[in-house]
Amino acid sequence: MPTLFLSNGSIILSELRLFFSYALQHKYSYLLGVICLFITNLLAVTIPVYLGESIDLLGGSDDQDYHALIEKIYWVIGFAFCVMISRTASRMLFFNPGRLVEKEFKNDAFKKLTQSQQGFYETHPVGGLISIVNNDINGIRAMAGVGMMNVFNIFFTLSMTPIKMWQISPSLMLYCLVPVIISFLIVNHAIATMRKLLSQRMRYLQNLSTQTVTFLNGVEVIKGNDIKTWALDKFNHSNDEILAVSLKQLRIRTFIMPILEFTESVLKIIILGVGGWYLMQSELSLGDITAFLAYASLLAMPFMSLGRLISTVQMGMVSLKSMGRILHQPVSDENTLSPTDKATFSQSALFSKGLEVRNLHFTYPKLKDENGEHVIKSGEDRKQEFALKNISFTIKPGERVAILGRVGSGKTTLVNCLNRFYDIPENSVFIDGYDVTKLSRKEIRAAVRTITQEPFLFSDTLENNIQFGSENAPSRLTMEMALEQSAMTKDVKTFPDGVQTLVGEKGILLSGGQKQRISLARGMFTPANLLMLDNVLSAVDNETERFLLNQIFNNAQAKSGLIVSHRQAVLERVDKILLLEDGEITATGSHSELLKTSNLYRETWQFLQTGTAEGESNA
Repeated sequence: MPTLFLSNGSIILSELRLFFSYALQHKYSYLLGVICLFITNLLAVTIPVYLGESIDLLGGSDDQDYHALIEKIYWVIGFAFCVMISRTASRMLFFNPGRLVEKEFKNDAFKKLTQSQQGFYETHPVGGLISIVNNDINGIRAMAGVGMMNVFNIFFTLSMTPIKMWQISPSLMLYCLVPVIISFLIVNHAIATMRKLLSQRMRYLQNLSTQTVTFLNGVEVIKGNDIKTWALDKFNHSNDEILAVSLKQLRIRTFIMPILEFTESVLKIIILGVGGWYLMQSELSLGDITAFLAYASLLAMPFMSLGRLISTVQMGMVSLKSMGRILHQPVSDENTLSPTDKATFSQSALFSKGLEVRNLHFTYPKLKDENGEHVIKSGEDRKQEFALKNISFTIKPGERVAILGRVGSGKTTLVNCLNRFYDIPENSVFIDGYDVTKLSRKEIRAAVRTITQEPFLFSDTLENNIQFGSENAPSRLTMEMALEQSAMTKDVKTFPDGVQTLVGEKGILLSGGQKQRISLARGMFTPANLLMLDNVLSAVDNETERFLLNQIFNNAQAKSGLIVSHRQAVLERVDKILLLEDGEITATGSHSELLKTSNLYRETWQFLQTGTAEGESNA
C-alpha cells in the first residue's frame, strides 16, 4: 500500500514492529474476527445470486416457479440474518482488542515515564508528553480496531466480488473497474496530503498542551505581572494553528467522500447502460443485471473503506512515531556488577564505607524536537560546555558535608548526579567502591535520599504525603514524631482536619515554608544512609531554621548528610565544606580551615554575616 511508505520508499518498520508487538497479543480475537468477516463476505456475495435468480423467476407462471421463488426469498432472508450476526460479532472481535491495545499502550507509556530520569524530562516538555498519551493514542486505537477490521474486510470483498461479477459478465466487470481505479488514484493523492496535515496537527496539539501546562503552572506570575493579554494571544495563536490545519483536513474529507459516493453512482449508470445493451442482445438476463447492481454496491463499499483505511493507517503511523519517543526511551535499572562484585554486594549495608567522587564531568543533554532529533542552534556549531568539571571528594559514614556556591555554580546539578537523577559517566561516582552506574537506581535510592529545594506534594492528605513511599521501610517514625521533628505540630493543630487535611494540587493550600517542612518530614520519616538536602530551609524563619537544624544534625535517622546551603548555622556545624565555583570545587575543608585558606570563602562568610549574601536558586 503506498501510504505505508515514507517519501524515500522505505517501510516504517520500527513503528509496525511496535504496533504488532501489542496487536498480536490478541491474535485469537483477531483470528475469530477474520473468520466472522470471511463468513460475512461469503454470504454477502451469495445474496445477489439468489436475488438475480428470484428476478428471473418472476416471469414464470406455474406453481413450480412460485415455490422456487419463495424458497429463494427465504434463503435471502436467512443469509441476511446470518450476515447481521456475523458482522456484529466481527466488529466486537476487532474493536475490543483495539481498546485493549490502547489501554496497554497507555499503561506501558506511563510506566516508562515513571522510570525515565530527569534528563529525559528536560529534553521532552511535559505538555507534549501529555498530548502524546491522551491525543496521539487515538490513532493507534483506530488502527488496532477499525483499521485491522477494514484490512481483512477489503481483502475479502475485493477478492470475492470481482469473481462473482466475472462469472456473470467479464466484459461488464472490466467496464466497472475503470471509474473505480480513477477514483482510487484521486483519493490516494488526497490522502497523501492528509498524512502531512495529521502529523502537523499532532505537533500543534503537543505545543498547545505544553503551553497550557506552562501557563497554568505560572498563572500567578501571569496575573501578578498583568500579562494576561499576552498569554491569551499566545494561546489563541496556537489554537488558531490547530483550527487552520483541521479545516484543511475537513476540506479534503468533504472532497473525498463525494467522489467515493459518486463512484457508486457511475458504476450503476455503466451497469444500466452497458448491461441494458447486453440485455437487449440477450447476453444477460434481468436477474443478472439486478445481481450486478448489487455487486456494484459491494464493490464500491471497500473502496470507500479503503479511503478511511488509508487515513486511519496514516494517523496510526504518526501516532506510533510519537508514542515511540516514549516507549523506545532506553531505561535500565538493573544491577550490572560483575559476578565477583555481586557476591560481595549487600544492598542493606550499602554506604558502609561511604561515597567517593572521582574526576566527575557532566554535560546537560541536548534539547530534542518533536521528532526526537537533537536541536542545534542555527548559525552555531557550538561546543558543549561542562556543567561540572573535575569534581572529586568523599563522604565518609557519619560525616556531615555542606556545599556552598554562588547562583549557577552547579550545586543542584551535583546533587542530581550523585543520586543519579542524571545519567553520569562511568567510573565517576562510587558507593562502597561500587560504580553507581552499575547499580540499579532502586538500590542507590534505598541508601541515598534526596530532599529537593522545590518540594512536590500530591493532591492528598497531609498524612499520606508524609508516609509516601514508606510502606516497605524496616522502621519509621510515628506521625507525631515526624511532625515534631519538622516543626509542623503547631501548624497541623490549626488545620481543619489535622493530618487528614487535603493539601491540594502540588500543596497549593500550604505556604512555601509548610511545603518544605512536610517534604523534610517525608525525608526523615524512614532511615537513610545518606540524606541530601538541597537548600530545603530557604522558606523558613530563623527560629524555625535553628530548630530544624538541631533535628537534622541530632535526631535524623540518616547516618551521613550532604547539605546544600548558605546558612551560617549549617556551615559552622558540618564536618567539611565544598566550595563550588563555575562547576569546579575550588576549596575543601572545615569552616575554620576555609576561613584561613580561602579568600572566596572569607568574602562569602563576611557577606553572610552582614546579610548581603546572594540568594539561592537552581544551579
